[in-house]
Amino acid sequence: MNRKLNVFLSLTLALVFVLAACAPASTPTEAPATEPPATDAPTEAVVATEAPAVDPLVALAEESKNEKDGLLVYSIMGENNWAPVIKAFNEKYPWITVTALDLGTTETFERYYTESAGGARTADMIITSAPGEWQEFIAKGELEVYKPVNLKGLPDFATLANGIYAVSTDPFIIIWNKQLVSTPPATMADIAALAADPAFAGKITTYDAEKNGTGHAINWFWTKKMGDAGWATLEAIGKSNVNMQTSAGNMVKAILSGEATVGYFVSGISVFPKFPDADAVMGWTYDKSGQVVMIRGMGLTKKAASPASAKLMMEFILSSEGQLAWSEGGLTAYRPDVADKAKYHLQKVIDAVGADNVIYFTFDPEIAVAANRQAFVDKWKTALGRP
Repeated sequence: MNRKLNVFLSLTLALVFVLAACAPASTPTEAPATEPPATDAPTEAVVATEAPAVDPLVALAEESKNEKDGLLVYSIMGENNWAPVIKAFNEKYPWITVTALDLGTTETFERYYTESAGGARTADMIITSAPGEWQEFIAKGELEVYKPVNLKGLPDFATLANGIYAVSTDPFIIIWNKQLVSTPPATMADIAALAADPAFAGKITTYDAEKNGTGHAINWFWTKKMGDAGWATLEAIGKSNVNMQTSAGNMVKAILSGEATVGYFVSGISVFPKFPDADAVMGWTYDKSGQVVMIRGMGLTKKAASPASAKLMMEFILSSEGQLAWSEGGLTAYRPDVADKAKYHLQKVIDAVGADNVIYFTFDPEIAVAANRQAFVDKWKTALGRP
């Protein structure tokens, strides 16, 4: 019995192994035929959005709104010259009250020195034409240096010094009374010839170079260019007992009234606004033999109560809009991009007399020396027969 059971169990176990071997192999789970593509990393880094740059003029405008004292300018221009400029400036910045005083060439500095020393309200900006006094102003540390964004595109002479920039390029012209002068002079030599005629004794007018800083500078630069011949011309004119004035406005009045018949080195800004009303009485011309052009400078002061407002005015003056406004007021613009639009422009002066005959004001270091200025005045007085 036991032997039969053992045989049965052995056969059963063998059958199990055979069946297991014959069974189909289990099929593994296959990966999907197409797997979803992996998400690629961006090929470029995401650029952070930058805040837009702040326009410096917008920032200045906002700053100026906190200045409650208005803008005070000491200048050598009259109300009629300033009127179109202030009007256009206030269209852009209506909250800035502009006060522009018309002072003497050197008085602009003298008044500032006195007021600032006493802690009084004084100029935020100075506009004048005295190269020597400007250099002294810099040496005293009273200039607040600012580089305007509107300097771009301007000629090199627009920067007179670091922080001092050109407002305009104004010619000093020859004028005469049409009713009293039959042959108008076109050059200084022509005026010297007229001076020999007794009819012109006391009838020729010009700046007093001893008492007026602009008059001093005109004669300085003209004689420096013309040399001994220039001094000889002044001596010839001096024989007529020249009618000296301290302002161009007085010269123009003298010509219009007949008190004087001829004027030389007369500031164009006092002449041009008189036309066309004065056309029947007064004539004018550039000096084709040597045309003096004043570069009127502007600078900001250390003691400015409204520095942002002053910077905005400086920027405006240098802009195309500002140059056109000054031209409307009788000043001579110089920005190249307004040459065909400005009423008065430097290019017209150059076209009339030739580039080589233009004599510019510069920051000549010699004129900044007081002893040199006095020596020049003494020589000028001798030439003109002044006591």
